[in-house]
Amino acid sequence: MGCATFVVYVACDVLLRGAQVKRAQPSIPAQPFISSERPLRASIAAFAAVWLSLAMSAAHAMDSTEVLPESINSPSVRMGYVSGIGLRFMSSGSLMSLGETNSIQFDTKTLMQFEPRVKQLVEVLNQFGDQKLGDALSLGVLRVETSPEVKYLAPVYARGMTANWTVGFGVPIVSYKNKISLRQVGSNVAEVKSVVGNASKELNKAFSEVSVDLATKAQEILTQKGYKPLTDRNENQLGDVQLVSLLQFAKTEKTAFQLKTLLSLPTGQGNDPDDLADLGAFGYTALENQILGNYILSGRWRFAAKAGYRYNIADRVERRVPLNENDTLPDQSTKERVSRETGGAMFAGASVTYSVFETLDLALGFESTRKDGDTYRGTNGRRYDLLSRDTNSSSDRVRVGLTYSSVDTFVAGRAWLPTMIAYEFSDTLRGLNTERMTIHEVWLQLFF
Repeated sequence: MGCATFVVYVACDVLLRGAQVKRAQPSIPAQPFISSERPLRASIAAFAAVWLSLAMSAAHAMDSTEVLPESINSPSVRMGYVSGIGLRFMSSGSLMSLGETNSIQFDTKTLMQFEPRVKQLVEVLNQFGDQKLGDALSLGVLRVETSPEVKYLAPVYARGMTANWTVGFGVPIVSYKNKISLRQVGSNVAEVKSVVGNASKELNKAFSEVSVDLATKAQEILTQKGYKPLTDRNENQLGDVQLVSLLQFAKTEKTAFQLKTLLSLPTGQGNDPDDLADLGAFGYTALENQILGNYILSGRWRFAAKAGYRYNIADRVERRVPLNENDTLPDQSTKERVSRETGGAMFAGASVTYSVFETLDLALGFESTRKDGDTYRGTNGRRYDLLSRDTNSSSDRVRVGLTYSSVDTFVAGRAWLPTMIAYEFSDTLRGLNTERMTIHEVWLQLFF
């Protein structure tokens, strides 16, 4: 292996270490929480794990215990846009940009850790004058630059089976766009060579070997190891279908409770071990139970609290299993079908809603989610524990909602059509192993 090829291989390896071009699925802006895959690759697509709450209420958007009346149908659609996903909360809790986590400076100190011949070149260059040209030599910075954009659309249908029981299903469709590029900036090899001049054939050869385009070579290395090239993405795909049951109970004049049961089916595309930039957010079978309570504080104020747990059913998936902790880009020979136990997630939240008018509500809420780490097992005696690293996560989110509903005025004969239009904004305040996401969601709902 030549010096240039070796240096570029190290560039690929170090660049993608710990924060490679893959997913560590974020906490979800609205229930349910979808568990995360180990961030073995960078998390430029992790934000795409946005899921849809099927809280099909009759008159309120945020944390309502209302259900549909018996035999009433409700088609609806939820549309959302995710931004602020270029930032990630690390395992330490610190917030870093993708530019920081996906960049590495290739100065002489870094290069000498992996290639002894670079040390020889540095020693020779340091003999030219007092400028310490060898110590100043740098290939610059190799950066993975991304411009991700995620939108989602979820047609939802619900029906009131009895006066206190509603069932429904939803089909999420996610649009994923991303401009991805590898870029080398700040190399001073040409400047150092111009100072040294044609000192010797050996030195000229050494300069020729280190004067490489790191971005091009990195793509070549990925191809050699069986990975798909890092290119722009513009794709739409179906997510995991969700079935939901809403059972209202213990309803009084001021209080009401609801048991929400949600089943997710693995109809969406899962993780492709050969694609460092795929969406990879779906393909889970999971069951979630949630208890939600409402209390009318006064004629205009409503308080809501909720808590739940999401259990992910164990399955088998194909993964590239690292040989050791330094094997951050496992080659094709390490692919294996392994058993996956995705960690469960506990969540809790509360909100307050104020009825400004008969048809308009304002709401403010807070949610907290804690997810256990994943577990992988195989039969070939490899380091399956490395697949589980940093798969635990947590997030705390704030929510603000605005809801217009003509249901009550329609019943009173003052509206032509019973409809609900809701807008919700949510943002991640803090977290661990999760992206900082800002979500804007609009919900349109009809009743007949």
